[in-house]
Formats: sequence, structure tokens, C-alpha cells
Amino acid sequence: MDKHSKFTVKELSALPNAEKGKRPIYYDTGVSGLGIRVTATGVKSFIVRKYMGNKAVLTTLGHYPAMTIAQARSAARVTLNEISDGNNPNTQKAINRVKTITLREAMNDYIIHKHSLKPKTIRDYQILLDKYLSDWANKELVSITKSMIGKKHATIGNTSIYRANATMRLLRAIFNFAMNEYEDSSNHPIITYNPVQKIKDSWFKEKVRTNIIQPNDLGDWFTSVNNLPNNKVNINHKASSETIRDYLLLLLFTGLRASEGRNLTWDDIDLKNKLLRVYDTKNGEDHTLPLTDYLVELLTARKEGSLGDYVFPGYDPQKALVNANKQVKRVIDDSGVQFILHDLRRTFASYANNLHIQHSTIKRLLNHKEKDVTTKHYIQYSIETLRDPMQEITDYILEKANDK
Repeated sequence: MDKHSKFTVKELSALPNAEKGKRPIYYDTGVSGLGIRVTATGVKSFIVRKYMGNKAVLTTLGHYPAMTIAQARSAARVTLNEISDGNNPNTQKAINRVKTITLREAMNDYIIHKHSLKPKTIRDYQILLDKYLSDWANKELVSITKSMIGKKHATIGNTSIYRANATMRLLRAIFNFAMNEYEDSSNHPIITYNPVQKIKDSWFKEKVRTNIIQPNDLGDWFTSVNNLPNNKVNINHKASSETIRDYLLLLLFTGLRASEGRNLTWDDIDLKNKLLRVYDTKNGEDHTLPLTDYLVELLTARKEGSLGDYVFPGYDPQKALVNANKQVKRVIDDSGVQFILHDLRRTFASYANNLHIQHSTIKRLLNHKEKDVTTKHYIQYSIETLRDPMQEITDYILEKANDK
């Protein structure tokens, strides 16, 4: 078929697939500006191409043969008239899409826009959408009202006030993004207010989690953790229970976040110089800690039996540990000490405070961002200045653990 000829069913049906990486366009002599574009997979799309000022505007009309030649010519004439009147049909299409964008689509756009979001955060968003907002996922964002949001917040709160507030925080972020991102042809926002903001006085008051392992309970906890491999239910899973044992101990002795410890690889451990490094942390800054002799001994023993890259592997030695929930429950049942993984980080920080270690040092041990301008930009600390405080905390933990 020539690049310019009058379209017929026979000719369009016979058009060959394009070469890989190319999408040739064949033009109709029946309606000037009407063409058909062909892809390497054989998809044929009617298009209109016309200049608006000095810029070519290309608009897709539909796919052949679902759209007939007669329908394409009719649609092309309408589109060409729009362009002649100074209206870009692609702009109107974009506006129409924005007006009908769903909650799920808006969340996906938000995630793409916030390219710094960590995989865990994205998974958490997806869980909130699927579990608490599934009936709204395909609802147009502009149709979600303050009244609907207030009722949804209250309903989720009957199950969990924390999940209710977390769901509202996600919704608030999506609406704030949509207000700034989606505009009409005059650059006016499609969504003009955030309905989540209207219920801010109704949010549930959350209790700040302050639980730690009290020094007097540490002996029972420590004994139970170390006895995990000998627990009768772990006889057939001794390797995995040893992994959880060492994982829990490392969290307590370093104050690392659960995910930071879980994803450690042997490349992050420098046993020669007694250092541990965590990359891509929650605050976006790499974190280096000195290792005490206790941790060097623990990690050296682990490395000798390691079968993969991860310090704490799951059942597959080539993949990181997924969770420690079952073994944590066994420690709770055996010791009588209630805790969650993040409590170990709080415990580490609380013990450091008990030892009167400077708050600026505790912040560095926990990799909390420094807000003071002088400290942040002008004072550069050596990692070695953290070695003595790390040793003090380790000695304190071991003393309390053995003081039963």
C-alpha cells in the first residue's frame, strides 16, 4: 500500500506488521490528515495529524477494524474542525480523563510521582486500599465527599483506630496530590478542596506506643530468646529458630529498625573493622554503627554457616527473612514479656538514656535526622565516637540479662 492512497478494507487488512521499533503511518487521500498507524504487533490505529500553529497535533481516533473506515473519516472531520478552531483534542481528552479518574488510578499516579517511596510504604498503601477502600477503588475521585469520608473513618475505627487514621492519611495525601496535579485547559484545578481536611477534628486520638522491655524483665526475655532453638516445637526447624534468635538479639543490641535488620547482607557487615552499614534507610541517609565484641561473635558464627547473601535468610537461603511472628509469640508465651519488634528499638534507646548518654549521641545511634543547623552542617563526627556508647549499652543489657 502506498503511503498516500484512498483507504479500502482490502488494503488496510493487508497492511504488514511494522518493523520492531517503528510505527509507520499511511494517509488517506479521502480525508486530508486522516491516517492509520501500524505497530510491530499488528495493531492498526486511525489517527488525525494536523498543524496547530507551528506544532503538529496527532490524535488517536480508534482501532481498525473495530472502527470502520467510514466512522474514522467522520470522526476525523470533527477532530480536524476542532483543531481548526484552535482546540487541541488531546487536551480535552486529558481533562476528561482527569474528571473520571478513579481512586485507584489517582493512588497509582501519586506513587509514581512520589518516586522516593519505599517498597514497604507502597505495600502498606495497597493493603489499606484493598482492605478498607476496596468499595471506592474504582469510584471517581471527584465523587468522594466529606460525608462519605466521615462515615468510612468511623466504620474503620470500629475495628482499629490506628488503621482508620492511617487510611485517612493516605486519602489526604492522594487528594493533596490531585489538587496540585490535575488541571483543566485554563490551568485551574479539577479538584478544588481536600474533603479529608474537613474531618480533621474527628480523627481518633492515638496513644503513643511507649512499650519497652523493662530491665527487670530482660533476664526472662533473654533466656527465652536464647532457648528458641531448644523449644520442642522448633526441633525440626532449628536453623530458622537460630536465625530468629540472632535477629532479635541484633535488633536489641543495635536499635535497628526491624526491616533494616531483616534485609542486612554480608556486604553490609565488616567484621575486620567491626562495622555494620545500613543503606537506603527510612530517612534516606546511610547508617553506620560500630560492632561490639558480642555482636562480632554472633555474626561471625552466623557467617560460618551461611549459605547465601543475607545475614538473616528465610527458608530460602537466597532471600531475606520475611517475618518472625511465630517465634516472637513463642518468646512471649515462654517469658511472659509482651513485646513487638519495634519495642526492641525503643528499649535500646531507653537503656542508652538510662546510662545518661548524650541525646545527640542517641540520635546518631538511631540514625535520627539532626535538625540543628550547626550540628548538621558543620560538625562531622567519626563513627568511632559511637564505639564506647555502643559498648556501654551492650554491657548494660548483658548485666541486666544475667541479673535474675
